[in-house]
Amino acid sequence: MTEKSVRSLYFASLDTRRRVQRIQQERGWHSAAFAAGNFTANSGTWTVASADQKLFQYIKMGQFVTINFFLEDTTTGSGMGNELRIQIPKGLKAIATTFTGPLIIKGSVDTEGYVTTGGTDKLYCYRTDHASWPSSITNNVDIRGMISFQTSQ
Repeated sequence: MTEKSVRSLYFASLDTRRRVQRIQQERGWHSAAFAAGNFTANSGTWTVASADQKLFQYIKMGQFVTINFFLEDTTTGSGMGNELRIQIPKGLKAIATTFTGPLIIKGSVDTEGYVTTGGTDKLYCYRTDHASWPSSITNNVDIRGMISFQTSQ
């Protein structure tokens, strides 16, 4: 074995290692940074504090995105509507309406629901019965869900 062939094998292994690391970085779960403005409602006020965001992560593979979230001890104001909204991370936008379930809802209301994209840059969380979210609840509305959808970016 010549020095040239040893160097060639060494650099090939480095290149393979770099490719594997790049794939892991690109394809791995990414945590979405907390921002209070990521969480809104169609009526009333939904308050999610940074400590309430137990999990908000996404993975993007080509044009497909999966988002996984768990928000615990969130607060609702008076006059809540039937829709809680979560901003999709990194400026991504769904190209079509996608539905998924179940959305697990605990705390002051113990029920199930579903998540939809509405073909926008937000996730929309609904109770299965489409009833309004409970109003004036302090630190006792927990939601957990996951959704996958196609994006144009």
